[in-house]
Amino acid sequence: MTCLVEIALKSGVIIAIFSLCRAAVVIFIGPPETHKHAHTMNITALSIAVRYGLILGIVKVISGVVILSSNFGTYAPGNMHLVSLFLVGVMWIAKVGILARSHYEFNEKNNGFISFKDAILIGLVILGITQVFSIALAYVNYEFVTRDQVQALMDKYPEADLSAWRIVFAATMSSILIDIVVLFTLIMMESLWKIFKKAGRDGWAALIPVYNTLTIIDIVGKPAIWFIFMFIPFVNIIFVVWVVNLLAKRFGKSEGYTIGLLFLPFIFYPMVGLSEQQMLPAEDVY
Repeated sequence: MTCLVEIALKSGVIIAIFSLCRAAVVIFIGPPETHKHAHTMNITALSIAVRYGLILGIVKVISGVVILSSNFGTYAPGNMHLVSLFLVGVMWIAKVGILARSHYEFNEKNNGFISFKDAILIGLVILGITQVFSIALAYVNYEFVTRDQVQALMDKYPEADLSAWRIVFAATMSSILIDIVVLFTLIMMESLWKIFKKAGRDGWAALIPVYNTLTIIDIVGKPAIWFIFMFIPFVNIIFVVWVVNLLAKRFGKSEGYTIGLLFLPFIFYPMVGLSEQQMLPAEDVY
């Protein structure tokens, strides 16, 4: 089993590196002439994603090296994990900032529009490249720094059936899941921003708790006092469903779409926010 995990991980790294090289060739040399027009948009998204993915990957490696150095005496022991925590925080800020910046740049190059598909594509490519850097860093760390410690741990707890590659695999899967949650949260916020803009409101209002809810209530044409009703047990369920249904109607959607907005918001909000569909005038809906 351990051997199979090791083979799978090594194969994944090789495939990822090959895909990255292939993407770089397409970006810098260009696709075949017969397909150039059809793939222009994808190339733009891919070029932005690869560029920011490489930047984030380099930041990841630098922060990882500094953290490893801090753990081996480069910094005073008393400050050791403060440095690590600080760098982990910086890494998360960089990750969110770079994802947001990449989407913003694509919007700028595409007349202020980014589709749900392109938002996911750009985000996944950036995070995928970063994972390649992370796996490579973990492998180097194991081979040259922590091999003896890991081996000692395996000898101490043989019943745990530990291996270096299994540890890396578990850490990588956890990191990927967290990254996906971060990506879809960012896309969700971007979708609300676009929805607010379509309604003639300030997009930044989507980022401010409480005020964003008040703005949505205003968009659907209801008084601000409805916000108070959303804190009354049981009554709040009725008013939340009501507001979301009214919002769906502003996009010409049925009650079925309301259910999607309520239970799968990270999919259904981008489907209206990150689309070219505009809001219907309130007088044509209510």
